[in-house]
Amino acid sequence: MEGNELLIVHLVIAFTVILPAVLMKLVVSEYPNTFVGYRTPASLRSKEAWDFAQPYSANLMLWSSGATLLTQVITYFTVPADTSILITSGVLVIGLAVVIILTELELKKRFDKKGNPKSKTIIRGN
Repeated sequence: MEGNELLIVHLVIAFTVILPAVLMKLVVSEYPNTFVGYRTPASLRSKEAWDFAQPYSANLMLWSSGATLLTQVITYFTVPADTSILITSGVLVIGLAVVIILTELELKKRFDKKGNPKSKTIIRGN
């Protein structure tokens, strides 16, 4: 891969990594919907589950994005171009999987199968 093509691929990855994380932090829908936010069956079961999942997953997404971008910068300067893209893509996929797994585990721990809080005190995902 040429130097300019590699830079373009890295910029596209960087944009696609950071944009969803920032949007999830800034644009929070008040009500569960199928268009914006962290949308899984568990997060859509109730408004309380939705309200918890949005900031919780957004914070994890920011950490995941940071790890991906850091990996991207390091590999850009230290390994061959194709390897850099593969490593960065792998870190991105693993990061997204971690966000989903951790958010789903927290939802399962805090809410029942109908989306009702298991305790009277709901701690927001901030």
